[in-house]
Amino acid sequence: MFVAIYRWRLHPGLEQDFIANWQAITALGLAAGSGGSSLFRDADGCWVAIARWPSREARTAFFAQLAAEAIDPALGERARQAVIERFPDQELEPVRDMWSVLPGEVA
Repeated sequence: MFVAIYRWRLHPGLEQDFIANWQAITALGLAAGSGGSSLFRDADGCWVAIARWPSREARTAFFAQLAAEAIDPALGERARQAVIERFPDQELEPVRDMWSVLPGEVA
């Protein structure tokens, strides 16, 4: 398994286009074999996504294919316009994975 953390600062009021684009990319990633992603907002107002992949190579291959096949170019452009700042990706190699589904969550 390989985990990537992505962080952005967004323009207030433009978050919905960003979220819609993130959901579309995440759905394609799931279909391509990713372990899914979760989107969060931290206390400083930054948006954070944590994505799981079977390997670094799988993630690289997915994003290479995604660049060649735009989902919805207009939505992608609106999502890019929502971003004030994108922080460098953080790549994590797991040492021990003890996450589980919480009560009330859908697996």
